[in-house]
Amino acid sequence: MDYIMSLKKGIFLASLALPMSTIAADIALQANQIGYPAQAVKQAMICNSLVSEYSIVDAKSGTVVYKDSLPKAKSWRASGDNVTWADFTKFSIPGEYKLKIGTKESEPFKVQKDGHVYDELLTQTMKGFYFWRCSTPIESKFAKFKGVDYSRKAGHPDDKVTVYTNVKGTKVQRNAQGGWYDAGDYGKYTVNAAITLHTLLTAYQLNSKYFDNLDLNIPESGNHTADILDECMYELKWMLTMQDEADGSVYNKVTTLQFPDMIMPADDRKERFLIGKTADCAYDFAATMALASRVYKGNTDYPDFSDKALAAAKKAYEWAASQRHYVMFQNPSDCNTGSYASSEMKDEQFWAASELLISTGDAKYASILKFSQYFTVPFWGDVSTLGLISLMHNENALQGKVDIKLVEKKFKELADDLLSMYNESVGRVPMREYFWGSNGQVANSGMVLAMACKRLNSEKYLSAAQYCLDYILGANATGYCFVTGFGTKTPLNIHDRRSVADGISTPIPGYLVGGPSLDQTSDCGNSSYPTVKYPAKAYLDMSCSYSTNEIALNWNAPLVSLISQIVNAYK
Repeated sequence: MDYIMSLKKGIFLASLALPMSTIAADIALQANQIGYPAQAVKQAMICNSLVSEYSIVDAKSGTVVYKDSLPKAKSWRASGDNVTWADFTKFSIPGEYKLKIGTKESEPFKVQKDGHVYDELLTQTMKGFYFWRCSTPIESKFAKFKGVDYSRKAGHPDDKVTVYTNVKGTKVQRNAQGGWYDAGDYGKYTVNAAITLHTLLTAYQLNSKYFDNLDLNIPESGNHTADILDECMYELKWMLTMQDEADGSVYNKVTTLQFPDMIMPADDRKERFLIGKTADCAYDFAATMALASRVYKGNTDYPDFSDKALAAAKKAYEWAASQRHYVMFQNPSDCNTGSYASSEMKDEQFWAASELLISTGDAKYASILKFSQYFTVPFWGDVSTLGLISLMHNENALQGKVDIKLVEKKFKELADDLLSMYNESVGRVPMREYFWGSNGQVANSGMVLAMACKRLNSEKYLSAAQYCLDYILGANATGYCFVTGFGTKTPLNIHDRRSVADGISTPIPGYLVGGPSLDQTSDCGNSSYPTVKYPAKAYLDMSCSYSTNEIALNWNAPLVSLISQIVNAYK
């Protein structure tokens, strides 16, 4: 990934309402461009309207099918707009529609009787991981979408990757074949793979019946394993190659020393290196392998994997625990690719101990678990909530070694905080700031809220989870549906080397772009970000905009989880 993600506290409060703005701005009607389950709370963002009523019209005929009033608008500091909300929850007739005020219309959207309105979206969002595969060709029979063929030659065999060392004259090579490219570049990173796999494997566990019937049309389709698990296995096998069998330590990444040009994978032939070992990376690896050992236990397509994964997890954990002085990962002086450098390792250890406790029942892991820390929306730099999620969904394996009521209490505190932000924000975004990868934050927040709805048996979280999906699909200050290949206003110029270099006018479909952020507004040189002082609109659909228009594994994964939970909620 072309950055080191950071959280900058207190840039602005997204929930802050200001007096009505006097800015002259065009009216905008921003709806979820894919659609809404008929049973769901259905809402769209209305910006800068001076009237108090809106209509829903048939998308083809223009016939008015529903009318309702609008609440008084409020000024939203994050966007600079006067914002109100069209809530048409009562309207549930299936069809394709637009919102309309005067001559202004929204992008079209569907109303459908259940959550299956998102089936194609979920399939393609998960299929994006197949397109990320390294070391193998993307075959035409698996690579078509809406008549466009996204097949390509194999790139980066990675069967002989050089172990980076400062010692001149030495050269050791290892096999690090396979796995997924991390983002819009061609690196492979253990830390980001770990959170991505937890998110996908947990999504499967929560909705196994749905995923068992989901056909991704990948090379493994038709075996005895759900396609989502086949796809995850492609990454898991690569992750195992990242462990040094001698001591259990784990390498941080496989990359070239510099980011490649905007070329196809097969054209990038520079030497690739295995770089770095740190305790936090090993803990992430241990957690992932311990979880995977449970998910694939008894799997006839991968009969040896479960035992191998658990043994690797234990060994990585012991190595990490032996590192008495924490050393944060640092790039070598001649390398500028991503680092995923963690500032400390307590959260990674918490996650790893949680997963190993569940998998082994060994009380020594329970002794590590402390619940005094603040649990945040998961991201690669703070993964403690991943442990909380696994503990919460595996209480029968804990054998009284952990207080499950305390686990649920901590999870509820996080969900309630997100719900409060949703309820209090003029823009309804459960997020206090727009940092790098803000769309991934929204997807993860929606995932947590959807889990809270089911686990805590409370419908109050579901409307907020649904809005997180609505936001991603168009009900936001930019009006973009942020998933490539979907919606009528969608990213076309993403920061992804394959999509830039393949000669196809549309990007590879199913990818969630990073979204609005003010962290880096010079990545496109003199190109100005739209209304740069408004974080909610600081998005640029240009391939140079790695800060807002790149893609990444750890953003797609929570979107898969969120969509699958929404589909399941409205069966």
